[in-house]
Amino acid sequence: MLDDLLRDLRHALRGLLRRPGFTAAALAILGLGIGASTVVFSIFNALLLRPLPFGERGARIVALHSTHATQARDWADSGVSFADLRDLAADSRALEAVAGYVGRNFTLATGGEAERLRGGSVTPDLFPLLGVLPQLGRPFRAEDAEPPGLEPVVLLSHGLWQRRFGADPHVVGRPLQLNGRAVSVIGVMPPGFRFPERDDLWVPWRPPADERRDRRYLFALGVLREGASLAAAQAEADLTATRLADRHPDTNRGWGVKILAFRDSVVGTPARALSTSLLGAVGFVLLIGCANLANLLLARGASRKRELAVRTALGATRARLVREMLVEALVLAAAGGALGLYLSGVGLDLMLASWPEVLPYWVRLAPDGRVLLFALGLCVTSALLFGLGPAFGAARLDLVGDLRDGTRGSSGPASRRLERALVVSQVALCLALLVGANLMIRSFIALQSAPSGFDEGRLLSLRLYLAGDAYDPVEAKAAFFRRVVESLQALPGVTAAVVTTSVPTDDGGAPARVVAEGNPTLPGEETGVQVVGTTPELFETLGVGLLAGRRFTEAESANPRAEVAIVNRGLATHLWPRADAVGRRLGWVENGGTTWLTVVGVAPDVLYEEIGEDTSQSRLNLFLPYARLGWRSMAALVRTAGAPTAAAVSVRGAIRALDPGVPLYDVRSMAEVRAFTTWEQRFFGRLMGGFAAAALLLACVGVYGLLSYAVGRRTQEIGVRMALGARPTDMLRMVLSEGVRLAAVGAVLGLGFALALAHALRAILYGVSATDPLAFAGTALLLLAVVLLASLLPARRAAQIEPMAALRHE
Repeated sequence: MLDDLLRDLRHALRGLLRRPGFTAAALAILGLGIGASTVVFSIFNALLLRPLPFGERGARIVALHSTHATQARDWADSGVSFADLRDLAADSRALEAVAGYVGRNFTLATGGEAERLRGGSVTPDLFPLLGVLPQLGRPFRAEDAEPPGLEPVVLLSHGLWQRRFGADPHVVGRPLQLNGRAVSVIGVMPPGFRFPERDDLWVPWRPPADERRDRRYLFALGVLREGASLAAAQAEADLTATRLADRHPDTNRGWGVKILAFRDSVVGTPARALSTSLLGAVGFVLLIGCANLANLLLARGASRKRELAVRTALGATRARLVREMLVEALVLAAAGGALGLYLSGVGLDLMLASWPEVLPYWVRLAPDGRVLLFALGLCVTSALLFGLGPAFGAARLDLVGDLRDGTRGSSGPASRRLERALVVSQVALCLALLVGANLMIRSFIALQSAPSGFDEGRLLSLRLYLAGDAYDPVEAKAAFFRRVVESLQALPGVTAAVVTTSVPTDDGGAPARVVAEGNPTLPGEETGVQVVGTTPELFETLGVGLLAGRRFTEAESANPRAEVAIVNRGLATHLWPRADAVGRRLGWVENGGTTWLTVVGVAPDVLYEEIGEDTSQSRLNLFLPYARLGWRSMAALVRTAGAPTAAAVSVRGAIRALDPGVPLYDVRSMAEVRAFTTWEQRFFGRLMGGFAAAALLLACVGVYGLLSYAVGRRTQEIGVRMALGARPTDMLRMVLSEGVRLAAVGAVLGLGFALALAHALRAILYGVSATDPLAFAGTALLLLAVVLLASLLPARRAAQIEPMAALRHE
């Protein structure tokens, strides 16, 4: 048996080498199809399948998020208060342990220019909960924890240790200047660990004794006990939330907790829908390629009928012939798979190089056993898909008829039906991909052209962070930012500047709750809004005027107790639908009480959340004087007379002249901000468009190949028809009608695939309906037109056949 297989293998290799054109085309189709499929599956695997790098506990780690009855349903990033988390842990039998994390900015000074680093304050039990311990040194202990700003020790990421400290093995115990304070390095985390996504260092944290229950800013994690279910943990959390609402109505009425698997918490519905849809789309391309190969092999099998009939007459069994053809298909698939794996590696490298963001550390695109098994499965499945039809065709030989007619290369009715079915399937799958690409591309165009509510032209944005005790008083921070604004406004070519907490179309603002004076509201039933702190120049810098009232004064901006606010039109209409908002008071619910603020202005609606991710809550904006928030991490917006990027150097210089220790980062024009916040839709829209273009090309090649082969097979018939009086236009119409029929049947069948793909994409579409009739009808007409063009060349060849030459040829 082994000898027979080796003989079949040698025969297949010799046959493929004798037909280099066919072999090259087959390898190109398979290599590109398998390579593209493997790239997309690698993304799917990294996001949804690959075990998280948390050891044996990875599958049991969960995230806890606060929910609120009045909070926008699509607001999915709420933290948990430490007090609530402590009670949840005490009440739960399903949770083995809980821990918390707070994201922070840090300034590291190791000589020369200060560097801003992304990091976090963590409860000392977080890393043990994750099952990850330092590579060097020791983990945090309970006695290490201090309130923010007073932490005595720090853990470094492996990358930071290598980059800033030269992988010094004696770094443990070394003092550092972090945020202007001396801290001691106690350890280095393992290679690659950057929890939760891209952090460089961590400090221990515990909340102050008077930590309020309504300060919900903690990214909370838990680990399920062995055998406990997520549903059981959620049921316990619901009971605890109900009890807390009864005990603490001022801070907990209407609040609940949602428990999600860690992967579900960090990989949202859009990412899942996109990766699943892309996997289906690239699978369609591979299926179309396999259908093309099957048609090529069917045509080749028809031309080999006489050869196969002779071999059968000389004693070859039909089983032997079928095995030979399947072995040939497997050899092609194996070579195409090897090429595909190589191309997938190149594709992943190019993809990573084109992404503007560093991936979360737990997203690892490198091939693993699951990816290799997927590629192997594609090879075997592809071989069966394009090899079975021709192999079974070899088993249906008519020995006498094929010996007599085999040189004509004709195929039987069953083979012709299979050929047509393969072409119809290609057209059907192609329509689905074209509809998906149409929707994705139109969605991206809608994102790019969506109005933001302000003038994005000639606007530069950057971020800065104030560290150290010198900026501890709110007044000191306010005074520094006042000098920043004045220095920037004095630069040549700068027409306006502001320092604010949020960059429009980028980061949404801070969540808060408000009530309107005179409108009785129970605790927990307030209106959810997004708060933006700012110096007075915000609307002037954005290029929009207030709709009513005035802007903040400089004195109000620097006053932590200023009792004024500006609301956007959406919030004004929501709170006072039939009255002028200016002069009215609203209550800002914070710290267990209500601060009453007088509305001094109404601003136009400016989009603060990323385009396409805005929510009903993020569209209600409350603007407060800067000192009311007193943040260390702020953004500067600079309006210029010329190109904004040209002013970046002078802007940097002006701020560094005030304090060279203030790190500046994320320096971008607003055009770059929009490009950055929509890069995923742009990238994956192009990817879907590329798949659709490949599918269209393959489908057209399939139609062209089938009709060309049919014309060649029917040369004698066409000659007879022409001899009996048929006109060339009749032959042209006959072949074109065949192509149109195939395309029409495929388009009708493809509507189901297209609807399924559009349904999967609906969560990530913006400004276009998943069932948009224009997308379906227009794409179907485009496909029919392209298929008609692909049919034109074979049709013209049929119309130009000379009757006598055709009869002599046959």
